[in-house]
Amino acid sequence: MESFGRFRAVEEALEAFQQFSEFARTKFKAHPDWLEWIKSREISDPGHFRGPGRLNIDWMESLSRYPSTLQGRIEALKQLKQREILRIGFFDFSLVWNLEKVLKNLSLVADFCLEILLKLAKEGHPPFCSFPFAIMSMGKLGGNELNYSSDIDLVFIHNGSDDHHDNANRLGKKIVQLFSFAHGGFYRIDLRLRPEGHSGILVPSLKYCENYYFSLGESWERMALIKARRSAGDSALAYEFEILRSLFSFPKHLTEEMFEEVIEIKSRIEKEVLAEDSRKRNIKLGEGGIREIEFIVQAFQVVYGARFPILQGRSTLETLDCLYECGLIPGKEVEELKRAYVFFRQLENRLQMVADLQTHLIPDNEKAKEAIASSLGLELEQFETLIESHRATVRRLFSSLFPLSNEKKEFIFNLEIFSDPQKAKRDLQSLEGGHSFRTIKSLRRLLPLLEEKLKNMVDPNLCLSRFVQFTDKYGLKSMLFESLASSPKALELLLRLFDSSSFFTEILLFQPELFEDVCRSDGLYTKKTVDDFYSELALIDKDHKIRFRIYRKGELFRIFLRDILGLANLLEIEEEYTALAEAILKRAVQLCHAHSNAIIGMGRLGGKELGYGSDLDCLFIGNNLSGALELNRFFSEMSPVGILYNFDFRLRPHGEGPIVLDEKVYEDYYRTQALFWEIQALHRARFVCGDEQKAQKFIRFVDELWLDWSNHIPWQEFFALRERIQKERDSHVPPIYRFKTSPGGLLDIELGLQIWLMLRKIREPSLWKGFLWLEKEDPQASHAAQKGYLFLRKVESVLRRERNSPVSVLPVEGQSQEKLAKLLGFKSAKDFMEYYSQVLESNLKLFERLTSQKLP
Repeated sequence: MESFGRFRAVEEALEAFQQFSEFARTKFKAHPDWLEWIKSREISDPGHFRGPGRLNIDWMESLSRYPSTLQGRIEALKQLKQREILRIGFFDFSLVWNLEKVLKNLSLVADFCLEILLKLAKEGHPPFCSFPFAIMSMGKLGGNELNYSSDIDLVFIHNGSDDHHDNANRLGKKIVQLFSFAHGGFYRIDLRLRPEGHSGILVPSLKYCENYYFSLGESWERMALIKARRSAGDSALAYEFEILRSLFSFPKHLTEEMFEEVIEIKSRIEKEVLAEDSRKRNIKLGEGGIREIEFIVQAFQVVYGARFPILQGRSTLETLDCLYECGLIPGKEVEELKRAYVFFRQLENRLQMVADLQTHLIPDNEKAKEAIASSLGLELEQFETLIESHRATVRRLFSSLFPLSNEKKEFIFNLEIFSDPQKAKRDLQSLEGGHSFRTIKSLRRLLPLLEEKLKNMVDPNLCLSRFVQFTDKYGLKSMLFESLASSPKALELLLRLFDSSSFFTEILLFQPELFEDVCRSDGLYTKKTVDDFYSELALIDKDHKIRFRIYRKGELFRIFLRDILGLANLLEIEEEYTALAEAILKRAVQLCHAHSNAIIGMGRLGGKELGYGSDLDCLFIGNNLSGALELNRFFSEMSPVGILYNFDFRLRPHGEGPIVLDEKVYEDYYRTQALFWEIQALHRARFVCGDEQKAQKFIRFVDELWLDWSNHIPWQEFFALRERIQKERDSHVPPIYRFKTSPGGLLDIELGLQIWLMLRKIREPSLWKGFLWLEKEDPQASHAAQKGYLFLRKVESVLRRERNSPVSVLPVEGQSQEKLAKLLGFKSAKDFMEYYSQVLESNLKLFERLTSQKLP
């Protein structure tokens, strides 16, 4: 008689199998033909392979014995599954097959059933066939390591367009429904490993999966996705998911802090999942059990998989061998882990084989325990000794690889750097509260760096509060914390932004993605021209009012970052801001059909010196009033994302009336009615866009008018106007705080230089180029003028960028003065005010020098 595994013959093995397994007894009693089937020479041959083709033939043949309904076909599939499980269990129990062959065959049957169910779900529903759909198995099925009574972890995915989303979810629901038709005895499916778990989309698209995993994916999901494998459906889609799996589960830049997360996850399982009395009996989740072996393997795969592609496999036993080959775990320890894994998985199969129940608990009952031991060819004492020995070995190795006690001292934030420590403490608690382990770990790495950078900020309290707001708006906190922890310069830039401007902070809170977009690009190192801006604006083909505003805010934000990083000086910042405004004007003139008018830049627009909060001083020359009004609405109409710019038309004749006038009206007014200050304002006139012919004609007139007035400057009127401005403007604050109109303020430098140029019949719209004319004649005066003027413009710039609005006076309140002083690089407000007073005094002397030759 030919032996059969550990038995003398097939019949003896079958008898013992039925005595051991209640499930086998019940099924053979209900289906005597199954017993005869297993006894048959072909089926009882352990070398006989039953792949998908053979299984499909058997299923088709069995359909005649069931109702020709969907329910009947599923019942036939369920019975086929149960018969195959009995055959596999019989070979397992008899020790004819080793563990790996048993698990692979159990997985093969599950894959076959999934293919059939997907086919049945699609039948009669053409829309279900119009897009790629795949069933990805995870967990033990994904690793071809399925148990007898294990849940099967699945993820449904599709690769259709948005139009296919609803049908993809309907197909997923249909598959779930078909599983429920089996009424027990079939597979239980678990879909919680899909992106976002229970709350996630039932059938996410491949793109959705990619976005989720690489932005929100946790470390446990990296480990889970290692096992991901196609079980049914579209092979090409599954291959794309396989690429995603490789990139996500085996990242190139992952630190060994991952091992700390493994400890945390395992500790949570032991505390939350296992009852105290079952920890020793649970061979899967308990101390030294199957899960610890799997955690060891998967953690090493995640950390080292990119470096050693051989580690990217799904089989636990095969990967253990690879860990030895890569020199990551010694050979002796690998063999100990393999022996423990094989023993526990065989034991797990025996426990589930008894009654086809999902259990991992060793029975309390001595008789039941003896039966389990005997099925493994062991005496009870030997069986219990082996369990304890393997448990101790696995726990020892797990603890040596992942130390269970963390000796690192927790970082304590130094609250002394804050003016309001209690407010800072609340902000830090808000930053740390309610996050996943991965996010908390990333934050712990970031906190020391955050403290270091906050020390150097002018207002650490404000920066921290804004940082908390930003992280709440950003959403993907773990990714943000990891990114900033790895990039101290990016963190410093972010905090300096919060320290420098409420306006730009609000932009960032409204569009958090701007920060990453700008930092990733080369934009911070690029000074854009009018043509550059215009080309980008030309790509906007619809919703111009809104999208131009969004574009402008993004560019303002980029230029602002160039400013606070010191990547561009004040002159370059002004030129770039002006170029942005000009490009928007040029494009908008076309969109509003206002191109028959000529737009003349005045003030700082004319001098290419626009800065934070600047209005656009303009003259509109022409007869197209409707186009001019439409252009004005296009720029200044309030929308959910604000305005573009405000036009300032106060330099037009009389400062009122129509916003666009014919050139003859301008000529008549300037020749017969204009005051000297209006003529002096024409010093800045420059063609910006629109009808160039009209513009050049107007500019020629301005040049002639300018030369004419330069011969008879009304000095008394000039000084009287200066005196009136100094007296009346910003009269609510003492003169010393009026950095624009105070004696020696910005206005004195501007008026003094313009008069100096006018005396020499030089009309130069750019003040900075005007300094170069002065330098040719009086280098000392030019140097002093540039130094004093640049300082006051920097003061103005720092004040204006806070709200991106015009400011012409210093803060009077002490705390605000201190902040301004520090933002400008001074140690204290006292030091700043002393230097500021010296600048005003020097500028006043310079004004007197520039105008002295014609004093009345």
